[in-house]
Amino acid sequence: MAGFDWNQFYTLFKTKMGSVSTVGRYTIPKSPQYPYTDIALSDNNGGHYDLQNHEGSQKPMITVTVYCDNYDDSKCYEVSQKAKEIMLAYGFQCFFQPLKVDNADPTVARWVARYRRTFGAGDTLRNLY
Repeated sequence: MAGFDWNQFYTLFKTKMGSVSTVGRYTIPKSPQYPYTDIALSDNNGGHYDLQNHEGSQKPMITVTVYCDNYDDSKCYEVSQKAKEIMLAYGFQCFFQPLKVDNADPTVARWVARYRRTFGAGDTLRNLY
């Protein structure tokens, strides 16, 4: 089996974000939690199968959504850049830049980014720089 462990990565990401933002998974933030960063494993397709159908790689896609109240786009941008810095340091490529997107509640700013990386069998999470 290829080497991506979602729970390990989530814990690492949450620790690295530190006091910059509250970090959670698959939840809608409440007012006192802002700025709030939702990190979700959106896809994790496999590849490089052998003839016995053993998976040789995984290609996880991670979506990072940052929420800030009071239309605070500058804070969302700052938190999104911190998240991007972490993702790039662990070898993920940003294929959808942190951008402001419409939100159901117009008083809350929402920024979204998507990252992807290929993990081969035996790969581990490590900081590249």
